[in-house]
Amino acid sequence: MSLISHDTFWNAVITLPMTKRMLKLSLKKCPACGRTVLEAALDDYAGKIDRKCEKCSGLYSRVIGFWLEFLRRSLNFKREKVEKLLADPYARTAVLNLVRSFAYFGIKKPMSLSAPFLVVWDFTHKCNLACKHCYSNSGAVQEEELTTEQALAVVDQLADAGVTALAFSGGEPLTRSDFFTVARHASDRGLYVSLASNGTLLTKENVRKIKEAKVNYIDVSIDGASAKTHDEFRGVPGTFDKALAGLKNCVEADLCVCIATTVGKNNMAELPAIIDLAENIHAERFTYFNFIPTGRGKAHADQDLSPQEREKVLQYLLNRISAGCKTTILATAPQLARVALQCQGSSGTGEVTMSMAHMQTVKVTKKAVPLGDFIGGCGAGRLYCSLSPQGDVHPCVFLPVNVGNLKTEKFQDIWLNASLFNAFRNRANLKGSCGKCDYKYICGGCRARSAAYHNGDMFNGDPGCIMGVKGGKSA
Repeated sequence: MSLISHDTFWNAVITLPMTKRMLKLSLKKCPACGRTVLEAALDDYAGKIDRKCEKCSGLYSRVIGFWLEFLRRSLNFKREKVEKLLADPYARTAVLNLVRSFAYFGIKKPMSLSAPFLVVWDFTHKCNLACKHCYSNSGAVQEEELTTEQALAVVDQLADAGVTALAFSGGEPLTRSDFFTVARHASDRGLYVSLASNGTLLTKENVRKIKEAKVNYIDVSIDGASAKTHDEFRGVPGTFDKALAGLKNCVEADLCVCIATTVGKNNMAELPAIIDLAENIHAERFTYFNFIPTGRGKAHADQDLSPQEREKVLQYLLNRISAGCKTTILATAPQLARVALQCQGSSGTGEVTMSMAHMQTVKVTKKAVPLGDFIGGCGAGRLYCSLSPQGDVHPCVFLPVNVGNLKTEKFQDIWLNASLFNAFRNRANLKGSCGKCDYKYICGGCRARSAAYHNGDMFNGDPGCIMGVKGGKSA
């Protein structure tokens, strides 16, 4: 068994007084160069000679470099890949977050962070469409939302807390005229900024403004391979063609784009063709969104996939990844990690596909597979949370349970102290099929689906998983 899988051992190391002093020291800023000791050590490890500092590049830098190299060799990662990753400013933010998290929470299965990697902000509930499955009941609504000044203050709170990425969602964020101002402020504060859009407002002019606002990534919802299927979902004729035009405008502007698809019974058969479409228009990513019967989706619960259908979809996605899909495939179904692990088997020593939390999939060596238990599938309240247009903090966009409000409370205080978030951080709280599942650490089930199907009980089993049918035991 890999040493990386022994959380008891690593917690013993973390709790040593010397280790705790090292962790705290690594986060202190150097008065000479302005970097933290950890950032200086990362530069030294990556060989950035021009950034050497007499005060930073000493014993502590060498100690940190030793542990970086130890972990790299333990996981069998290539050094050049690690150096490239550490050169990315957003990866740097994430690494600093991890170190703070180890000092605050220790090392747990699954891990918890001192600040979420990702916050999804429903920037508005206004929308120019009327999608059948909309989780937020968005449309021609009239709500009191955060002002521009309040929104800018929210961005500052997230950046100060150490959040890595901020995704603007809705509703349709582009219906707010101050989107570009707030997005640019988020980018200037060092956040990785993305936009989830229905695509119909991605005109060449708006795409130009998006690029000027330094948005990193645009996610466009496409719910069918044809106008008939997509427009029926979206409730307005002509949206398929407008969304495709918007995607192409983004690709032409050299923006990273993603096609996002909520898969149900009515469009499951079109999934291969939708991914083909993503490849053909040169979308860098495709995201499979789990259907969750919340918001207007409650009226269409009959479209939810059966456990057997969801299993086939996830296996198809993994097969498509393994076949060398030109478009990176992501998924919000936490079961992807379990399916990936089961598909790998025990033979071979080459690269395998592993799910990073409930979204990204990456190729790693088999030595890194035990990391899946620490990454932990569903990230609600651990790695991720969401905000409402009014500044309410929720565990997830699909689970709109208020745990605080940023007009009266500090984001960092809410994140660290909300009782619901702390409950999500302990998988011993899970019940039903998820509570007794062999894969509860690597997956954990979807807490929003549990609430939707168990009268608001967020800790019960996810009824869309094949493991519930099998009694939570692997074959």
